[in-house]
Amino acid sequence: MSGSNRMVEKSKRSIKDALLDLMYEKDFSRITVNELLVRANISRGTFYAHFSNLEDVRQQLINDLFEHADSIFSEYKPSQLSDDPYPVMVMVSEMICDSRDPAKRLFKFVNVYDLGVTLKTWLTRYILSDEALVEKLGGLDIATIYARYIAGGVMHAYNMWIVNDFPVSPEVLAKTLCSILCGGLKAAISE
Repeated sequence: MSGSNRMVEKSKRSIKDALLDLMYEKDFSRITVNELLVRANISRGTFYAHFSNLEDVRQQLINDLFEHADSIFSEYKPSQLSDDPYPVMVMVSEMICDSRDPAKRLFKFVNVYDLGVTLKTWLTRYILSDEALVEKLGGLDIATIYARYIAGGVMHAYNMWIVNDFPVSPEVLAKTLCSILCGGLKAAISE
């Protein structure tokens, strides 16, 4: 990575970190660009070179979470997860635990329904990316129904855990998500 790319990434990271810090202190709707500039120790020009507004920064933080999830799941096909998803789910649960507090701050002022739809869409797309699994499930139309149902269960468990502050370890969360995922996939494949 060249020096200028490193500086760009460093500036973006400073802006995103500053927004997360400010979201600890106050509602997102009450944060100003000026506050963010001071907290990130950057100029207005630097901010607007990377982001359009504060919502753009928050959306990038959300996108970062999804990109991280993509990187974890990219090594595994959904059909592999129906055999033994626990190792992957522990990694995901650890990521969720590590990002739990930032996620709560990020999602606090996002419409929970929209967030659930986005998360379900991401997981559904992941499940449907496995052509062999889609075929085992009976084709794309039927697989889409199964995938949305399974994704809904997994995402509901995650949303409830985030929103209600359930005090569970990554291992317990992983075991629960495995049951939802495995139960759904195994039941669908065995029909």
